[in-house]
Amino acid sequence: MLRILARPRLWLAAVLALFGYALLAWPHAAAAGIRRGLSVCGGVLIPSLFPFLVLSHFLIRSGVAAALGRRLSPVTRVLFGVSGAAAPIVLLSLIGGYPTGATAVAAAYRNGALAKEEARHLLRFCVCGGPAFIVGAVGTGLVGNTRFGWILFAAHLLAALVIGAIGGPSRRSITPSSVSTPTVSPAAALVGAVTAACETSLSVCGFVLTFSALLSLADACGLSALLGRFAVWLPCLLEVSSGCAAACTHPAAPLILGFALGFGGLSVHCQAAAALYGTDLMSPSFFTARLAHGLLGALFSFGLCLLVPHSLPTFGGSAPTVQPVAVSVPLSAVLFLLCGIWMLTVPPKSTASSSR
Repeated sequence: MLRILARPRLWLAAVLALFGYALLAWPHAAAAGIRRGLSVCGGVLIPSLFPFLVLSHFLIRSGVAAALGRRLSPVTRVLFGVSGAAAPIVLLSLIGGYPTGATAVAAAYRNGALAKEEARHLLRFCVCGGPAFIVGAVGTGLVGNTRFGWILFAAHLLAALVIGAIGGPSRRSITPSSVSTPTVSPAAALVGAVTAACETSLSVCGFVLTFSALLSLADACGLSALLGRFAVWLPCLLEVSSGCAAACTHPAAPLILGFALGFGGLSVHCQAAAALYGTDLMSPSFFTARLAHGLLGALFSFGLCLLVPHSLPTFGGSAPTVQPVAVSVPLSAVLFLLCGIWMLTVPPKSTASSSR
């Protein structure tokens, strides 16, 4: 009997059987979860995520990230213990959304711009929510308070920087990769970047739909009611957008929202794993860092809420819906900044060639 219970495949088969039974018993609940997931994907994720996925792939494929890294290498060595190639990855991960950082790390690692130790350390703090989601969708759309959204984003950002500043590789152990980054034309880099961004977006939406259906089935079968007051933690552990919507109805909203955004949920973890597929970068330290990010995010959110005056509306019994984000002034400013950085990294033409 003990030998049977120790077999993980039997446990997996039992879980799949229960999932199949739930799909047959509550098909309308699963369909409702899929519709809610489609609303999140179409209204929030794709509009805020896709441009940064294209930008991150283009920066790496075109060689702009490598040129920028050579100039910022002293800064990234001091702050995070990694080479300059990590500078654009850190910036994109902090403003682009959860899978952007993991996607950029995987692309840079495959191109030889990052060593394994550097890439693994970046994954500990570069899987972050962007301001379009935290400020726009959570702060403005869910809570109805943009200032509170910025408080959450500041706490989230501070937690990521603390994790990045500690436990990094030794400054003296950083050695440039022996693999040279291929040089391609801007047109070819753009085509490859858009194609890769489409693949990543499809993967992200697939995981969001899957976990949204699981959460709806948990509600239908009574699991959420069985958990009682702890039911709010189930969506926080599975899917971050549903977790944030559920946390807004809780009296301890700042703490739970800070943890949910930092931890990311299993859906975000699967998105990162999909981006890293074919590499050996995923390690137990990734999940430890996600838990640490959640705990630090909750602590910093609570502290900043005490320091910064704000007001939170009281919601009723039902969770609010995620509203689409149309325009983001900070993200537009960041795009202009990155365009200016790209112009500075392009080598000028020689005088002889320009006079012809």
